[in-house]
Amino acid sequence: MEKQNRRKKQSQKLQSQVKTLTTKNNQKVQYAFVNLGTPSVGSEVKDLDRLREDYIPFGKDNLFPQYLAELKRQSSTHRSVLAQKTTFTTGAGFKTSNETLKEYIEDVNANGESLKDCFKKLADDYYTYGNAFLEGVVYEGGINFYHKDASTARLSKNKKLVFFHPNWEEAKKYPEKLQKIPIYPKIASSRFIIHYKDYESTFSFYGLPDYIAALEHIAIDFEIGKYNHTSFKNGFSPSAIVTVNGDFGEKEAEQFVETAKETLTGSGNNSKILFLVKNGDDSSSTDVQILNNKEDGDFLDLQKLTDQNIITAHRWQPALSGIVSSGKMNNTGSEIRIAYELAMSTVIKDTTNILLDPIKKVINSELGIDTKDLVVVYEPPISFLSDIDPKQVLTINEQRAMLHKDLMPMEDGDMLLADRQSITVEKTETITTN
Repeated sequence: MEKQNRRKKQSQKLQSQVKTLTTKNNQKVQYAFVNLGTPSVGSEVKDLDRLREDYIPFGKDNLFPQYLAELKRQSSTHRSVLAQKTTFTTGAGFKTSNETLKEYIEDVNANGESLKDCFKKLADDYYTYGNAFLEGVVYEGGINFYHKDASTARLSKNKKLVFFHPNWEEAKKYPEKLQKIPIYPKIASSRFIIHYKDYESTFSFYGLPDYIAALEHIAIDFEIGKYNHTSFKNGFSPSAIVTVNGDFGEKEAEQFVETAKETLTGSGNNSKILFLVKNGDDSSSTDVQILNNKEDGDFLDLQKLTDQNIITAHRWQPALSGIVSSGKMNNTGSEIRIAYELAMSTVIKDTTNILLDPIKKVINSELGIDTKDLVVVYEPPISFLSDIDPKQVLTINEQRAMLHKDLMPMEDGDMLLADRQSITVEKTETITTN
């Protein structure tokens, strides 16, 4: 319902921008100027005394996080990089030798979520918005942790509270839905919030995501996909137009138009020849016009440039996004491993520490549980199994079992093939000497 109301308002806004122009021939033409630019967040509000609200708006219309959420759903390259960052940051979960802590992190809230579940959502928000919020609910003998959607959060002027509203576009209309929770270490009504923010110069309330400089390119990525879809559905792309002389009746002309639309638009109907018959022309000449659509090549170059700029803004590695340099990929996947190590050292491990350290401190100080050895278990995208020669690490019988479960073990098969060959050579030399 909210999305429908938003689209209706946008449609009404566009209609209000439509102007009518009357030409010299008394024909009316409608036109409109539409702003297709991306919203900017140049700076935060500085003069807090003139701010009527108790919270700091995020963006000029206070809806910048909502724009980032929409952007994430529109660009395939952008969404893929965000998902990869989140996956690598979460890894295979957490590891600790403390049995009490191990039991606690398996179930951290009333919804049955584990710490890994909450941590994954935190990482996703942090990479998407540059901010993340974790709620703590204190009860007798423990604390429950809940992830809070970063797009619903706004900071108070004094930086001591976080305001949450399910729909900031309607916040003034429904003030009763506004929720206030103090920022840790302050606790009120057994609740507190941990606020994570990615540092950005001149921004003291909110963080900004890595990709902030590539908003235009992310928007272009979506527009390219939309252009291609529209082009395939409605593309009128004959390879040549042949104009000949002749006479057309009204019904014949209508039939010709319909046939042309069916034949030359839609999937599989490109690069055909269109014949046009001209009426009332005494000339017997035939005109042939060859069409060359160079936009396809331009858009391919634009797509490559857009992908490159998006990945660069994310501080990500092209190989991890499936873009492998020509001639550099070998059968060991070394380029992907190198890219993974670079991403781990420059992005992933640092973000993991930013998100995990406050949680460890809260658990330690509020519950008295030692969290020093709580770490994330990382999983590389490519293992070294393909580089290992089975003959060097598996016994003969183990290799036979891998080939087929019904192969009977050999009498001397519980050893490496190299050791068996060495024994065979020694036996042969002994027999020869005797």
